[in-house]
Amino acid sequence: MGEFRADRRRLIGGGVILAGAGLAAACSSGAKGQSAVSTWEGSPEQLDSWLDRPGTRHRMVFDSISGSGGAEALGYANNFLHVDSAAYGLKPEQTAAVVIFRHMSTPYGYNDSIWAKYGKKFAEQMKLEGDDLKRAATMNPALTNSPGAEPPPKGMEWAGANSIGDLAGKGVRFAVCELATQGIAGQLAGKTGDAAAIEAELKANLVPGALIVPSGITIVNRAQEHGYAIAYIG
Repeated sequence: MGEFRADRRRLIGGGVILAGAGLAAACSSGAKGQSAVSTWEGSPEQLDSWLDRPGTRHRMVFDSISGSGGAEALGYANNFLHVDSAAYGLKPEQTAAVVIFRHMSTPYGYNDSIWAKYGKKFAEQMKLEGDDLKRAATMNPALTNSPGAEPPPKGMEWAGANSIGDLAGKGVRFAVCELATQGIAGQLAGKTGDAAAIEAELKANLVPGALIVPSGITIVNRAQEHGYAIAYIG
């Protein structure tokens, strides 16, 4: 019995050694396999070249799809730029920021002349309220700050500079969804209007710093491929 136990211990010991050797070989093989796999990178598209901002150290996209989300995206973009400047000492050209207006926030990408013409319909669909609802009848309520708006707390005056006009002056770009614009044009045209003419009108009257992009959701993807972090606002 003693001899049997001794042989059994040798067999177990040998199995451990063999298993260890097999594991080491597998790990070695796996490491070689991993080193041979290259990291995937997106292919640059000429249509997305505007996202490239040479010299930028940080890149951020604020993605909005609703009336309230579009307004909040402007505030977050302003916070982002302020902190990069105040806390990190960065110059405006060292930070790239993009606000995406898609789905129900798309009308924010159109200027005052468009809102003076279609603003009441926009406001209803975007569920605007209060002062924004009143101003929507004659102007884009997000393009400039309301004179009657409550001022920011003392020491935070910078927080009030969060309109589209303010942010455009700081280099922020606004991506306006073409697919949504087509849909809006169709709704405004109704059964008898000229949707193509209205679409052309909308595209020709964008806010400062804005451009029409094939679709907002596509820019969510392309921006990440160009090194932008994404903040979904809603």
